[in-house]
Amino acid sequence: MNVNEGLSLSGNATPTQPSPIKGEGFRKRKMADLHFELVTPEKLLRSEEVQMVVVPGTEGDFGVMAGHAPYMSTMRDGELAIYRIFPGEPERIQVQGGFAEVSEKGLVVLAESAGD
Repeated sequence: MNVNEGLSLSGNATPTQPSPIKGEGFRKRKMADLHFELVTPEKLLRSEEVQMVVVPGTEGDFGVMAGHAPYMSTMRDGELAIYRIFPGEPERIQVQGGFAEVSEKGLVVLAESAGD
């Protein structure tokens, strides 16, 4: 019998645990909440707890979850993807320009304009 027989080589999987990379055994589960605010010059559009937000940064899209390191980025025109449950289908909101700031308090997106 080969010593590697039955082992998955992806991730840290063991013979008794399927690889989560392939989606086997991966369930939707409650993760830590991220406080998210979406603000335009006119008003505060959102202030809520979510699982993850994907932001259209000028250097590329980036995802933010609870516990993310402090970070600040300018944003390009695009869409925010807001995940209330991850993995799951996100709510998408178009944004034009602005800034995104991640701090220990959460994520604040200051958009020049935003629409549902």
